[in-house]
Amino acid sequence: MGRFEGKVAVVTGGARGQGRSHALALSAEGARVAVWDIANGSTTKPAFRMASAEDLQETARLIKEAGGECLPIAVDLRDSSQVRDAVDRTVSTFGGIDYLVAQQGAMPLTREVWNTDEEDWDDIIAVNLKASFLTCKYVVPKIIERGRGGAIVLTASTAGLLSFPFLVSYAVAKHGILGLGKGLANELGPYGIRCNMICPGAVDTPMVDSFAEANDIPRESMWKQFDGMDLLDAGLVAPAESTTPAVVYLLSDDARWVTGHTLVVDAGAMIKPNVGNVQ
Repeated sequence: MGRFEGKVAVVTGGARGQGRSHALALSAEGARVAVWDIANGSTTKPAFRMASAEDLQETARLIKEAGGECLPIAVDLRDSSQVRDAVDRTVSTFGGIDYLVAQQGAMPLTREVWNTDEEDWDDIIAVNLKASFLTCKYVVPKIIERGRGGAIVLTASTAGLLSFPFLVSYAVAKHGILGLGKGLANELGPYGIRCNMICPGAVDTPMVDSFAEANDIPRESMWKQFDGMDLLDAGLVAPAESTTPAVVYLLSDDARWVTGHTLVVDAGAMIKPNVGNVQ
C-alpha cells in the first residue's frame, strides 16, 4: 500500500510541469487525484502560455495508464465561482478532500517596477497569489470536514525569500504565499491539519520556456544561465528529481510534526557565494 492509499488529493496547475509530476507521484502512492488547471491554452498579458485541454487530459491519461484514478477539471483559479464548482465536482466524485498542493504559477515580463503595466501586475498577483487564496478558501473546509487531519503544500519560490530585479510582481506574490501558508498553519493546527511551503529553485518546466518566449530570450540562453548557479551542479532539474519528492514528504506522515515550514529545494543556489572559491 502507498502512503496515501484511500486519500484524495487536489493538485492545482496539474496539467503539466511540476503539478503533473506531483499528481503522478501522489497517484503512485495510492491517492485519488483531482487535477485542476485552466486548460484553455491561451496566451494573455503578460504573454505566459496557459496549459491546454490536451495537457490536462494527458496528465489524466498518464495517471490512469499507471493504474490510478484521476479527475481532470478545467478551472480558472482566479474565479471564485469556478473554484467552488471544482470543489463540488471533486467531493461529488471522490467523497472528500484530504490534501491540497497549490502549484499553479506564471512569470511576468521583465520590467522595472515603475515600467510595469498595472494590468500585468494584477495578472501575476492573481495567478500566483489570489488563486492560491481562493483554492484554500474553498478546499480547506472540505479537508476539515474529513475530521482526520490532512495536509497542504503551497508552492512559493526562492523569489519569495529574495526579490529578483525586473521580476518584482512575481516576488511579491511568492512572498505572499509564505505569509498565507504560515497563517494557515496557525489557523489549522487545532484541526490537526498541516500547511507547509516549498521554494523551488531552477526547475525544468514549460513555465521556463514560456517565460523565455514572452521576454524574447533565446531558449538556449535561458537554459544556460542556470549553469553553475548552485552548489551541486544541478542546473535546471526535472520536477520528479527536485520538488516532487519534497511535496510527497511534506504531505506524508513522515512529516507529521512539520508545519508552517518553508522548504527550499534549490541545490544550494541561495547560499552559494558569488566571489569564487575561497581556500
